[in-house]
Amino acid sequence: MPTITTRVEDAVQRRSFLAGAAGVAAGMSAAAPGRADARAEEDADPVAYAGTTARLRARYWTNEPAHLLPDAVRHVRTGTALLARRADARVAASVAESALLVSRIAFFDLQLGEQRVGAWQDLALAAADTAKDGALGAAVLGHMAFAPAWSGRAGEARGRLAAARARASRGEGGPVMRAWLDAVASEAEVRLGNPRAAFPYLDRAAGALHPADAGVGSWSAAGPPVWLDWFSGPRLDGFRGAAELAAGRPDHAKATLRRTLAGLDPDSDKQRAVTLADLAAAAVAARDPEDACALLHQVLDLVERQGYATAVDRVRTVRAALAPWSGERFVAELDDRLAASQAVPS
Repeated sequence: MPTITTRVEDAVQRRSFLAGAAGVAAGMSAAAPGRADARAEEDADPVAYAGTTARLRARYWTNEPAHLLPDAVRHVRTGTALLARRADARVAASVAESALLVSRIAFFDLQLGEQRVGAWQDLALAAADTAKDGALGAAVLGHMAFAPAWSGRAGEARGRLAAARARASRGEGGPVMRAWLDAVASEAEVRLGNPRAAFPYLDRAAGALHPADAGVGSWSAAGPPVWLDWFSGPRLDGFRGAAELAAGRPDHAKATLRRTLAGLDPDSDKQRAVTLADLAAAAVAARDPEDACALLHQVLDLVERQGYATAVDRVRTVRAALAPWSGERFVAELDDRLAASQAVPS
């Protein structure tokens, strides 16, 4: 899609991204300027700034998203202030990672709307280009494919993934980045109503993560970038299970999704919630509504501890599929919990 690629490259080449960053951050943070200035002094050294970036990255998996978002926004503002005073590739890479983190919270965790998410993604892409980090640029472009895929804009989603692959070929993400981009492509095809088209991408991703000529579980000699902490072999199984479910293979999906659960790290509650919801959908497809409701209760246990709007959407989708059993006690109990849950707004 030349028009999409041209638009992406134009955004990347903008030299005024630092000026725009202040406006973007101001629109999403109520922090007083004095606090941002104090943080800038605290993190004036690029090494210190990168350390704060790493701490925010780790917090994504355990903190309430609404609590983490203001801190991440302030950190981006601090970084753009540092770059305005002195160009530094390390700081630019940290700004790119942190702006991407803000966009992930806004899109996956809080669903604040595509327009607000897109502004942060544009900033992250421009900062990655300033850092000359092709892998980070590919990661941002991969994330930019989710919103159009979820809203049915096929050309836009596929065009952004094509641009991401071009960046990845020039970056240091290696096989893990390529595998993740294929996993995103598989989800895009599922969302666009072509689940069978997802499987070649999934097979290629599996081959990249676990090449036949390497040891079991091998990734690459250098390993993935440290910030690429949202993807792994078990998470690839999650993409495959969702595709199998969409393709009408609930039995295959159950086995794959259970493998996902078994392989997840202890702090992967967000992925665990989504996987349990997909297992509930597989139970509905197998006409086992009581098991589906039991699984949804487990999802609610997780999202009530740490809100995650993507999992909430899955709960709503499965509940709609339970309509034929609405008169059953176990469905009524689930409805009562949904009505009472503050983590699942109507």
